[in-house]
Formats: sequence, C-alpha cells, structure tokens
Amino acid sequence: MRHRFPAARPFLLRLIPTGILATVTASAAAATISAAPSPAGNAAAERRGLPNLDTFLAETADRNVAMPAGLAGRIQNTLFDRQLGKPTFLWATEDAAPISVGALSTERELLAASARSYLRSEASALGLTDALIDNADVVFASYNGNGPAVVRLRQRVNGKEVFHRYLNVLLDRDNRPVAVSGYFATGYSSAPTAYALSATQAVSKAWSSIGGALSAGSLLLSHTQGEYSWFKVPAQIAGSHVFEREPRSRPIYYARNGALEPAYYVELFARARATGQLSAYAFVVSASSGSVLHRRNLVQDATAFTYRAYADNASPYMPYDSPLGNGYTPATSLNPIAEITRTGAASKMVTLVSGPISTGDPWLADDATETLGNNVDACLDVVDTPVSGIISNPLNICTPTLGDMRASTNGDHTFDYEAPADQDPSTDAAQNASVVNLFYINNWLHDWWYNHGFDEESGNAQTDNYGRGGEEGDPILAQAQDASGRNNANMSTPSDGSSPTMQQYLFDGPITGEVKQTTPTEGDSLKFTGASFGPTTFDVSASAALIDDGIGDSATDGCGITDPLLGLVTTPGIIDPTLVGKVALIDRGNCNFTTKAQYALLSGASAMIVINNTDGEPITMGNGDIPISVGESPTDAIYQIPSVMIRKSDGEAIKALVAAGETVTMHVQRDESIDVDGTMDNQIVSHEFFHYVHHRLTDSSNQQSSAMSEGWGDIDAFMLSTRADDTSAVDNDHWQGAYGLAGYVTHNFYYGIRRAPYSTDFAKNAFTFKHISDGEATPDGGDGSSNSEVHNAGEIWANMVWQCYAALHNELSFSEAQTRMQDYIIGGLKMTPADATYVEARDAILAVAKTNNETDYAVCANGFSARGAGPDAVAPDRDSSDLTGVVEDYTLFVEDAGGSTGGSTTGGSSTGGSTTGGATAGGSSSGGGGGALGGALLLPMALLAMLRRRRRG
Repeated sequence: MRHRFPAARPFLLRLIPTGILATVTASAAAATISAAPSPAGNAAAERRGLPNLDTFLAETADRNVAMPAGLAGRIQNTLFDRQLGKPTFLWATEDAAPISVGALSTERELLAASARSYLRSEASALGLTDALIDNADVVFASYNGNGPAVVRLRQRVNGKEVFHRYLNVLLDRDNRPVAVSGYFATGYSSAPTAYALSATQAVSKAWSSIGGALSAGSLLLSHTQGEYSWFKVPAQIAGSHVFEREPRSRPIYYARNGALEPAYYVELFARARATGQLSAYAFVVSASSGSVLHRRNLVQDATAFTYRAYADNASPYMPYDSPLGNGYTPATSLNPIAEITRTGAASKMVTLVSGPISTGDPWLADDATETLGNNVDACLDVVDTPVSGIISNPLNICTPTLGDMRASTNGDHTFDYEAPADQDPSTDAAQNASVVNLFYINNWLHDWWYNHGFDEESGNAQTDNYGRGGEEGDPILAQAQDASGRNNANMSTPSDGSSPTMQQYLFDGPITGEVKQTTPTEGDSLKFTGASFGPTTFDVSASAALIDDGIGDSATDGCGITDPLLGLVTTPGIIDPTLVGKVALIDRGNCNFTTKAQYALLSGASAMIVINNTDGEPITMGNGDIPISVGESPTDAIYQIPSVMIRKSDGEAIKALVAAGETVTMHVQRDESIDVDGTMDNQIVSHEFFHYVHHRLTDSSNQQSSAMSEGWGDIDAFMLSTRADDTSAVDNDHWQGAYGLAGYVTHNFYYGIRRAPYSTDFAKNAFTFKHISDGEATPDGGDGSSNSEVHNAGEIWANMVWQCYAALHNELSFSEAQTRMQDYIIGGLKMTPADATYVEARDAILAVAKTNNETDYAVCANGFSARGAGPDAVAPDRDSSDLTGVVEDYTLFVEDAGGSTGGSTTGGSSTGGSTTGGATAGGSSSGGGGGALGGALLLPMALLAMLRRRRRG
C-alpha cells in the first residue's frame, strides 16, 4: 500500500490553506442555523419551531486569526479554525510513544490519566494550562467495542461546566496517542462566581422567548438530580403554550468574547394551545442580562418474553425493514418508476430477554404485563391533539385514562398481535402490533449499539443506569400512530437525564382505481395519480371535452390572467357552460391545480382530468392555496370535484379523438385508500433513533451538524437494512446497488424518501460534496436552491459514509465489516467537535478507523475522496446557513489502497429524477412544467405530507 504522504502511524491530512471566512450580523446568526423553509411555503413553520441560535458563532463570524507560525511548523497536518483561532483536530506525531502513567486500579482511570498526560504534552499547541487540564471532567473513557479508546474531557471552571467546550483524546490499544479533537475556552482572565439571576428567572426568560408567560416566583423546586434542578409549574398559566414536562436547569459558563459569562442551561418541553404541536428546546440564558445566548430545537426494557415480530428467526433476531421483509432493499429493479409487486413477509414469534448486548440487561421486568421497560415506554398516542382549544394530554406521555394504550401481554409473557403488510392499521390487532413493533425495535437498537460504545456514561436512554454512570430516569418515550400529525416522524432529544420522545405517524396509502376510455373503443387502463384536495373516492362515467377557457397564455389550461404585481394566476379562466356533466380535459401548467379545479367546478364538469405537460409520470396534485396548518389546507373542502392526472402521451391521444369529432367516454374511478403505518417501517424508526444517538454524543446546533444528523439517521437505517446476501441482488455484486429508504410507506423502493438512492455508483447517485451548497445545480435536474436544507445536505453526508461502509464490505466478511463500522460510527461521533464541519466529522471517523486498521482507514478515506471530500477539501464556514464555500478534492488519501470503494466512482449521471420537469418518483412537482422538486423532505417533513402542500399546475 503506497501513501500519498510520508508514511506515518496517524494518517496525514493537508492543512487547510485558507481561513474560514464569513461576514454575518448577530441577527443573521439565527437564520444561519435555522431549518430551511418547506418548498410548500409557510405551512411547516410551527412544526419547525424557532430557529437555532448561537451567540458565540455570531460573535466570531468576522474573525480570521492566522495560525501561529510555531504551530504550522511543528504540526504540518492539522485542522486549524481561523474563526476560533485554534486547532480543532490535532494529530499526534508519528513517533509518539505509548503513554505511561503508572499502575491504576481501573481501565477508566488509566485512560483518563493517559488523556490528561497527552494533553499536557500538547498544551502549547492547544493553548491549555495545567489547571484547565486538571479541572476538566472525564465524561467517558472506554474502548469502543474492539476498537480504540476515546476519552472526552469537558471543560470545568469553578466546578461548573463550560458550555460546548470539550476535548476528545483518541488512544490506541497500546495506549499510544493518535489524535485530539475539539477545543476549550482559553484566553480569559477570570470567571465570575456571582450569578445575578436565579435559576427560576432563567427558566422564566426561556419560557417567554417561545411565547409563554410565567412568573419566576411561581416556579417551585421539585427535585434535584446531579447538577440539574427540576421545577414544578403552576396548574394554570397564560400564554400560547403549556408545559409538557417539568422544566430543568443547571448553572454553567458560556464562552464569548474572550470571557466566561455565568449562565444557565435550561430545557423546556411545551405544547401549543392552538394546535397541540410539541416544542422542545435547550437554552442557554445569561445569568447577567437574562438574554438567550443559545437555543437549540430538540425536535430534529430477566425473564424472557415472546414477541410477534417481523425479524430474523435466529439470534440476534434482527428486525426486518418492514412487514414486507428485507427483499426490497437494495432495489430489485434499476428502473426508478417500476411498479413492484408487494408481498408480505411472515412474522415470527421471537423469545428473548434482551437483544445483542453484552450485559444481558432485560427489556422488561419479570412481572411486566405491558410495553413499559427500562429502555423504552411504547404506547399508542391517540389523544395527542387539542380538544376545544384545551390540550388533552399536556405531558405527552402514555395516559391510558385518556385513551392512550400500551400493548398488553395476551399470553404468558407474550405479546402476540398480527399485523400483515398493507392491512388496515386501525384495527385493534394492528394497533397493538404497532406498539409492540415500536417497543421491539427501539430496544433492539439500544442493545445493538451498546457494545460499540453507546452506553450509560455516553448518554444512552435508560430508567435505571445500573450504577454505570450517566444520568438515568430518561427512557425513550416511543409513540405509535401518533395523533398529532400524518406522513411524518420525529425525535426530540434533551440532554442526558430527560427522556427523548419519538413520534411515529400514519401515512396516506397508495391511490388505486381506474381511468380509461370506454368509447368509441375501450382502451387500456391508464397510469394516473390523484389530488390532495377534493373527494378521495369517486366513480364517474361521462363524455370527455377539451376545454377552451378563452383567456390567458393557453386556452386549454383553465387559468385566468396573470396578476401583474404577484406574477401568479389565482383566478380561473372564463367558465364554459358546455362542460356541464362532462369530464373536462385540462392541460397542466400556468396556474395552481386548485385554480383548474375551480374552473371545472364552476363550469359544471363532473370530473377533471389534468394532462401532464412533460414526458414524465403524472404527479400527485397539491393544493395551491397557502395552508395555515401542518395538515390539509382549510380550502381543501372547496374543490369537491373528482380530479386525476394522466400521462402526456395518453392525454394527447384522447384529445386527438375529441378534436376529430369522436364522442369519447371516460371512466374515472378512485377507490378508498387504506393508511400505511409508519411505525411498522423500521427504516423510519431507526432514522429517528439515531437523531438521539447523534445528539447525545455530540453538541450541535449549526447547519452542518443539523444536516449531518439527518444523514446519521439514514446511516442507521441502511446499517439495519444491509444483509449478507445483498450481493446477490441486481447489480450489487460489489455493493454498488441502489439502497432506498422508507419504501414501505412511500411505495417506491428505488428512491424511497430521498432524491437518489444510496449507492457508490455514480449512474445511480451522482451527488457529491459540493451539492450541500445552495445554488449548485443537482444531478437530478434541480437548480440547487435548497441544497443546504438539512435533509438534502444530510443525503450527501450519508452517501459519503455509505462509500466507506461499502468499501469495508468489499474487503471483509459481512459480519466483520458491520461490527467495525459500528465501532467507527460511535467512536467517530465521540471524536466529533461541537458544531462540527463536514471535514471535522470526516476526520473523526477516519481517525478511529486509522487507529484500528490501516486498510480500513485507506478504503474509507478514499470513499470520502470519491465524493469530493478528499484531503484538501474545504467545508463551509462553521456558522454558514447556505453551506456555500465548499472546495471539493478528489485526491486519494492513500494511493494503491488495494480494494474498492465500492462500485463506479467516476462519470455517469444520476438516474434519479426528471430533468425536464415533473417530479422524481415519489415526489410531487412544483407545477407549471418546472424543474424537478429535488427530493422528499422526510424527516421530519414527510414525503407524502409534502404532496399536500402548495403546488402549481
């Protein structure tokens, strides 16, 4: 194996040649890390909530500190952040010797002492003092599975934690230092010990910032847990929100402007009175001024029991992707729009105490009778909605007295509920099965990641931590078929010691029925889609008529005149009484679909057939009116006319017959649709699960970290879905196939919920590092205007990691590749600095891989290079909101690595999505024959929910 750089035990990175440059105002800082708007307009504003905010990032945006000459000369290969003025990823010298600290009683003490010793040796480069090193608190110090050890030290001053300031030290199995990442607050003269405001005042300030009204004096101490104080709230409070759980706070320091400011960390879980929407935030409130310095939206279980589950029938009883089994991932056809026959898998009776966890900790107590255990509290959340303006379940916990339901045993230590694929999820058996599945997979994922380093002291969620460290009392609150929304899923993650909340929803089922010509000759059934407005079932037979609206740019589009100020067509064309009782044939384009529906409805038509204006597939037609809620637009009920869309070629043939004077009769039928349960799509559940893992292992609130969190969710999903026999699938002999996510609910196993499947083959996925930047045209024909949106940018991160994972599979046995990758993921997350950039997170993973195995490092590193994130790649500024400024680099980290990064990595173009207008499979167009939408925004803005938003015809 020949390296590009001089051989060294830690691999050598290129020093970033230019500084991180940015110019933003303090007020703009909030926008830089806010969620991107939904393409539908403002409908999702409340669900997204308030934007993230970090005063520190805003105040350092204009800084451009030159790297000290001594640092550049002594350590050639490091990442230096010019805004911070310090290194953020520092590699040990190639001749670093194993650290000797003498005999210590435990592994943890040895690792902690070794980490402190190494930091002292690098104190000059890192700007550290002995006091900073000695006073730091060791958060975790352990080996990750069979890999190296990561020791995290959080900065403490005067006994209080300094917010988001920690260092991670990587040690190999010989106790030799490999790297250190992260940063401490340095250069301050002293830290004030006086806190002018109280903890209750800080909670009050945070509460008022989200629209609440609360007197600090009305808060009473409930209990303390570690450094946290929990507060009781009054039974009746004013304002737009109510508390969902008791708020908690702890005193900290916040680094800014070269000083440490006394502050409080506050966590609030609230629910809006008007809509019932859950909000969850973490705040840092100044103890001097009461201003909000930082805000992060947190919304991104003995005895053996038997569960009926869709899972393997042998240990470790790995869950299937869905009730369809595992045979649909990777894609069974390389035709993105192929109609795939869905065949349900057989469920199994699985008997176990725990999943793949070394400790054998049981999921349930011996006498348990419902889905309430040490790691997970799973229930059917049916009352999570507002009732007459009053929140029916303000605590958002399982409340059986209000109608919520945990699944109960229906046999001796047995949960036996059957829920076949694609069956009605509203039956009693299906609802119980949904809860059991959610309980099963959350517990299984808890155990699956535990041995790789996501344990108690690392912040996992458990009621009882068994004395192993960390904060306890925080099991995952997992809610099946949640009543607060549809076509969606989400995960809210407070810090350790307060429960994460997972919400899974029902999804709209597929549209079925028949659209065909019955006279003058009977034709074949045509490919069609429906509309999110109007009736959902109908059966109409009538003669077809091509419209002539007599106005606007086209006589056959049903659109009125363009508004000279707004540039929109919001009025229908001139109504035509000759359409009474007819099936109106209307061309797509130039105005909203609902405007066309108004035209047909006012003209007396019995149904509307919209004819696509591109050669792509017909799309689902959304409501063009601006919605005021997350669900349907309030005007949906106005457009009560049966509406379908057909292909352009089919429509042109029908129009030709009508123009020739033939009497053409059309049969237009739409059948009742059955909902699909997102709780049973384990790829969605695993995506949400890893939001919590990511947020517990890293501190993050900037746009890049938020995007990578979405990517990490998808990574967990494809880690769950990959199986040893995948190489027998079509065009996947070297793991270059098409891996889609959430095909069960989207009914598309090629794209799933993303713009392109995950693949190492550029003919299937041509997205690269630059496609996180707004304005960079995308391979699916999009203009790139929303590339920085967290789900879009997250796809890029996930596919980079997929390149690494596929490469490992080409080098190792399946089980070895899977195990090592899990070690690298958890170790990499632990090595990731706060508010990381893409290249810092990349280096965190590669450092852990490098420490374990040179070949693993080589193929993984070159996998990043294949997607433009090579050694000289430059990430956007840490505080960037549009993620521009990417510099791609395709240079290999290690030449002649031997082995493959998996599949084709050069040339080709993506097969994902239309480049001539319309929409990618599974998505809906913005209408008017424009460019492709550019991808589904699930999660949390679900694919099918998006189809119900503002769309133009």
